[in-house]
Amino acid sequence: MNSNAESDSANLFTEKVFENWSICDQFISNWSKSKGFGVIKDRVTKEGDNIRRRVYICEHGKKHAFNSNKESSSKKISCLWHVNASCPNANNSDSAIFIKKIVDEHNHDLNIEAVAFRENKRFNEEMMEDIEFLTHHCKMGATAQRRYLEGKYPSHTIYSKDLYAAIKKFCPTMKSLSNDTMQISDWLDEQKKRDFRWIVVRG
Repeated sequence: MNSNAESDSANLFTEKVFENWSICDQFISNWSKSKGFGVIKDRVTKEGDNIRRRVYICEHGKKHAFNSNKESSSKKISCLWHVNASCPNANNSDSAIFIKKIVDEHNHDLNIEAVAFRENKRFNEEMMEDIEFLTHHCKMGATAQRRYLEGKYPSHTIYSKDLYAAIKKFCPTMKSLSNDTMQISDWLDEQKKRDFRWIVVRG
């Protein structure tokens, strides 16, 4: 492969072609991290189950709508960077993905080190499975889970804020707990109807 071809494969440019959406997603994600920022998927247009158009925006894109006067650490500061990708119907028998538009403008500093740090501290799939198991089945709190994870993954620094957020994903919500309580109550009432010897006392 010559140097021009290698450069093309590593760069993002208008009319760049990808075999499918998964490859396109991964490339844009990796490419943006190498430049010092993250991307998120924004608007999408579908025909049935097929994605026809997708817009990728900078993680600092859009603008956060504040509902209070309190200060927020939101990263959404209306960054203009975005990419439009398309999978047209016409003359596209392979369902290839084409980059149609790139607005390469940021209103913030790019920081490769910060992005790398964020990626390195992120829990991998195996760690998330451990956290889910420890939360659901072992009913372990954050302190005990941290000791377990630090012992099993000594090379991975565990940050409390990230661990709390991960545990929260797997904790039952108040709504689900309320639903469980109602189901148990209904079941007890049904047993009482079937067998007069049942005595149900509610506090």
